Amino acid sequence: MNGYPKEFLTRQVEQRSADLGRQVLGAADSLHRIAQQLRQDELAHRAADLADGGAAMIERFGRYLQESDFDQLVSDAEEFGRERPLAVAAAGLVAGFVASRMLKASAAQRHTLLNERGSTSNGRRRGRAGRRSRRNANQEG
Repeated sequence: MNGYPKEFLTRQVEQRSADLGRQVLGAADSLHRIAQQLRQDELAHRAADLADGGAAMIERFGRYLQESDFDQLVSDAEEFGRERPLAVAAAGLVAGFVASRMLKASAAQRHTLLNERGSTSNGRRRGRAGRRSRRNANQEG
């Protein structure tokens, strides 16, 4: 077996992590700008300090994502999982909950969209049941 699938996966992970790192750095920059705006208000200096501290942490994470290669990301993820198994389990639960909510919301939207498409202006369904109802009404009339 050749190494192409692993190389492809490695390139994809590194590219996506660098992209995510750029987005995270953009969020950190936005948070720094918010901190600057907060500093203009005499009562908001503490909030500005918190925002700057959070932005600094986010910047470090963004740079880590941009600069780390595949092997480093995997190694760090494995180490994190060994050191903090409960955090990993909690993250898995949260991710599962979020995914289920997204699936439920998309199913509800799809159901609503299908109902809207399947209705005529007088409220009858266009599907087979609607055709049968019209056919029965025409035969009775």
